[in-house]
Amino acid sequence: MPEPAAGPTPEFADLFGRLLVLLASPPVKEEGIREVLDKIAARVVATPALIEAGIENDWAGGGDPLKERLQIRRVDAVQISAGATAEELLALARALADDTAPIPITAAVRVQLLPDRVEPLNTGQRLALSDPALATVPRARPGDELAHVIEGILREIEQYTREGDWRMVLHSAQAALRMLPGLGEDSRRIWAIALKRIMTRPVVDGLIQQAFIVPEEQPRTTEVLRAGGLPAAEQVLDVLKKSDTVGPRAFLADALAGMPEALQIVVPLVKSSRAAEVRLGAELLGRLGAPQAVSLLANLVQHSDERVRLAAVDALGHYRDKAAVEPLRQALGHESPAIRARAGRALAARGSGAIAMPLLAALESERDPAAWDELLEALVAIDAPEAAAALARIALQKRKVFGLGGALIRRQLAVVRALTESKSTAAKQALARIAAEGEGEVAKAAEQALAAQRA
Repeated sequence: MPEPAAGPTPEFADLFGRLLVLLASPPVKEEGIREVLDKIAARVVATPALIEAGIENDWAGGGDPLKERLQIRRVDAVQISAGATAEELLALARALADDTAPIPITAAVRVQLLPDRVEPLNTGQRLALSDPALATVPRARPGDELAHVIEGILREIEQYTREGDWRMVLHSAQAALRMLPGLGEDSRRIWAIALKRIMTRPVVDGLIQQAFIVPEEQPRTTEVLRAGGLPAAEQVLDVLKKSDTVGPRAFLADALAGMPEALQIVVPLVKSSRAAEVRLGAELLGRLGAPQAVSLLANLVQHSDERVRLAAVDALGHYRDKAAVEPLRQALGHESPAIRARAGRALAARGSGAIAMPLLAALESERDPAAWDELLEALVAIDAPEAAAALARIALQKRKVFGLGGALIRRQLAVVRALTESKSTAAKQALARIAAEGEGEVAKAAEQALAAQRA
């Protein structure tokens, strides 16, 4: 099929998709159909258009009604010549909106159907037909068009697996995964299991290795790995355990975070004798967000390894559960300045005004300069009246709190600078109060900050 001249294809495809939705949504509104049809016909009066399903690159419609119908009807592309009539366009739309109607082809509307077998784009390591990496694909029920499409995709995945074409395995698996929600409950379960069975050890290994080589495929790989169930989770965890840091394997940690079944294999890590495994377990528990893991993470805040303690605090910061607040509050009094600072950031990330007073208390007692700065930034990050009051209190405190007047003024000015950099409502409220009630250069700095914001 020759390429048409450049035309308004994206807008045309959007309109055509809208027409399909109208035709498939009872009761049929003829007036609305005619209005959209007239717009479609106007787009191709003098300019051709091309509609592509993109099947060779990605089977998934991604919520696009036109692509989904093209894929279900096994249409790869439609080329519409300039001057195509509204009647021809309507006949094509009615056929695509139906599951079985024949698709019309005219001189002005040419349709390219997908062949029975999409030829692989490249070859790699080949697997024998009897290789355990290949699964048996069930047969779709008669009349279930979407299941037939998924069946075809899974059979192609088997073929691509034989040839070691992991790119096509990945793209096809993602497509099948995204089509599953369109099935009925019973059918969806059958095909979800079939997809999971295809995710064998050689397949998972091939997808992971490809993702290392082609980083742009990592988000897609993450999505597909999550469909592999517990066996895939175990394989992913084995890869993560081979290094002391997650680093370039972050996409694998993201994959496990979307697999609730992974909790049972992650929990044992925090009981390991190897600090690196405990640290990995803490990070993964934070990503999984399972409420029952809060107590495990709270215990790790007292671990002998500093990096494990930091990982545990960071993980607790991911939890919105109230049970995570108390361990973090206790960590504000930890003997390690780094732990105190990290706990402050984790608490502030909750965005609750109730956190302001514990952070204020931590600031007033903090003697480590670096930790003090981080706790200040944490408090400034909370956009709440309680935070504004706490920040103003720091800037308006008298010499007795911090000892020497010079140290006090330096910290008060640090508060003003931090508030100036923040654009939150709480920061503006704090600056206004400091300007009104403060003294000397502290009040002047607050006044200048407010003037600059008004300018």
